[in-house]
Amino acid sequence: MPEENLSDPLDKKWLRVADICNGCRRCFHLCPSFDTLFALLDRPDVDGDPHRLEPDALARTEDGCNYCKLCYNHCPYCPPHAYQLDFPDLMIRSRVRRKKISGFSWPDRLLARTDWTGKMGTRFAGTVNAAIRNPLLRHVGRLAAGIDERAPILPFAHETFLERLGKKYRFPKQAPEGSPYKVALFVTCLGNYQKPDIPESVLRILEHHQIPVVVPGALCCGMPFLDAGDLEGFRLQAARVRDLYLPLVREGYQVVVPVPTCQLTLRKEFLQYGTEGGEPEDFRELSEKSWDFFQFLEKLRAEGRFRTDFKSSPGPLSYHVACHLRDQNIGTPVREILGQIPGTTIHAVEQCSGHGGTWGMKSSHYPLSRKKAEKTASVLQENGPGTWVSDCPLAGKALEAASGNTVDHPAVLLRKAYGL
Repeated sequence: MPEENLSDPLDKKWLRVADICNGCRRCFHLCPSFDTLFALLDRPDVDGDPHRLEPDALARTEDGCNYCKLCYNHCPYCPPHAYQLDFPDLMIRSRVRRKKISGFSWPDRLLARTDWTGKMGTRFAGTVNAAIRNPLLRHVGRLAAGIDERAPILPFAHETFLERLGKKYRFPKQAPEGSPYKVALFVTCLGNYQKPDIPESVLRILEHHQIPVVVPGALCCGMPFLDAGDLEGFRLQAARVRDLYLPLVREGYQVVVPVPTCQLTLRKEFLQYGTEGGEPEDFRELSEKSWDFFQFLEKLRAEGRFRTDFKSSPGPLSYHVACHLRDQNIGTPVREILGQIPGTTIHAVEQCSGHGGTWGMKSSHYPLSRKKAEKTASVLQENGPGTWVSDCPLAGKALEAASGNTVDHPAVLLRKAYGL
C-alpha cells in the first residue's frame, strides 16, 4: 500500500499511526485492536512496515475497538504532542467510512436508536423482558440481528422515569437563597427506560442538598450512533440534546449527568464530532456546564456544601472505575464522595469491562467482551467480600454476568446511605 497511491487522507493517517504504534507498543495489553494491529505488523511479509499491510488492515484493526478510549490517555503521543496521535478518532473515522460503503444493517440502526427501543421496551416490558430471558428467542435474536444470546441485556422498567416523575420537575426553578446552583438533570436513555432508580437517586440527593432540579425530558446522548459509525445520526441527536439543554444552560443551570459515557459525549464528543467543521460555540457552552454527578458533588464538598448526615454505611466496596470516566481526566470522584461515609472502605479497579455499549452485544465480539469482563471481575474478587459498584450500568451488567455478583450504581448506594 504505497503512500503515493493513497487518495484518502484517512489511509495516510493510518500508515502514520501504525508506524508510530509499531515503534511504541505501549498499548499492547489494552484491547483486541492492538492485538490485531501488532499481529499484522509482525507477519514475515510485512516485517513491521505499515506500507506492506493489506488494504483491509485498518478495517480489521477497527473491528476490535469498543471505543473505551483508554489508549488515548495511555498514549505518550496524543495531543499536545507534536505527533497529535488520536487512535480512538482513527477507529471512529474508519468505522464511519466503512459504513458509508457497506451501508447500515437493520440491527445497526435498531441498536443505535435507544430512545425508540426504550419506548417499545417499556410499553411492552413484560413481554420484552420474558423474551430477554428465553434462550430460544435469544437464539433467534442472534440469527436475525447478530445479538449474542449470552450477552447481558438490562431489563426494561414497566414505567419510565419521566412517567414516574410526573410534571412537577419539568419547569425551570429559582435557586433558594444561599445556594448558587440549580441543576438540569440529564436523565439518559438508560436511566429513563431501564434503570430509573439511578436518576431518581440523583434527584433525591440533589434535593437533599437544597439544590433545585429541573428535568426537561429524557434523550439518548447519541453515543450509540457513534458506535455504529453513523456520524449523521450522531449529529442529529447532538442537535436534539443541545436544543433541549442549551436554553437552560443560558438560564444559569448546570447539567448533571449520572452515566460517564453520556457525560463524555456532552463534554467532548459533541465538540469533536457534533458538526462538520470544528467546535461551535453552542456545543462549547453546553460542554463547559456539564458535570458528572459525583464530580458535581465533589465540587460541593470543596466549597463546604456537601452534606455528611449519613444514616448507614455500605461497608467495604470494590469499585470499577468506568473507562469513559477515566478518559475525562477528572479523577475518581466516586471514591472521594463515598469515602466520606463512615465505615466505608473502597478498592478501585481501573480495568475495562469489555462491554463497549452495543459492541459487546454482537455475536462477533461477545467472546472478546466476555473474556475482558472475566479478567476485570477476577481483580474485583481479589478485593475480598463487599459490595461491587460501577458508575457505568452496562459495565456493571457485564461484570454481573461474568461473576454472578450484583453490581450497584454509586448514586443508589449514596441515596441509601443518606436514608432518602
